[in-house]
Amino acid sequence: MTVRIYWTDPLDGYHWINPVDSDDFKRLRFDGTSRASSWEPVKMELVTEDSRGAQPSDKFTHFPWSGSDRLMLRDEAIEKVGPLLEPYGEILPLEGDGFRVSVFNCTTVVDALDEDESEIAYFRSSGRLQEIRSYVFRAKDVEGLGAFTLKQQPGKPVLFTDALIDELAGTGLSALCFTALWDSEEGTYGERLATEFRSMDRKI
Repeated sequence: MTVRIYWTDPLDGYHWINPVDSDDFKRLRFDGTSRASSWEPVKMELVTEDSRGAQPSDKFTHFPWSGSDRLMLRDEAIEKVGPLLEPYGEILPLEGDGFRVSVFNCTTVVDALDEDESEIAYFRSSGRLQEIRSYVFRAKDVEGLGAFTLKQQPGKPVLFTDALIDELAGTGLSALCFTALWDSEEGTYGERLATEFRSMDRKI
């Protein structure tokens, strides 16, 4: 069975979402461990202008963008998508002004990265992993998973497979972009730093 791995990327023109207090960004940096027992909701606000402060990003999405490290669920996505994600983590409530929003904290952490075949930068001083530029996975270690993070990068980014994306698409909610990183037949898709939609990518 072919396995393809993705992460999420923003779609042009759609809402982003950020903490009202920028200091709260650190509370949204997850590390693969559960936060439910000590969680206190972060107050969030929609971002309706792009990074240049020019064109309004005024298109509605059930998944306002906040980074590939966390998936935001707005309004009915909490009820429809939340249960699909819960086998792989937890849905933590946030606070929105006039809208409901939660965040998915992925607590499924696996050792599935083929470090020898992947393109990885390491810190010279410590030898620790700095960034992964192109991903290669061991297919047997990700089969049957819908969402996960890597032992080498717990909590970031959250990675998805087609099996779960199919379920998300089946809810009829929108808009979310999945950028393909690797395929068990085609191999790595290389460095994917910018949103450049290709035939192997997916949108819902």
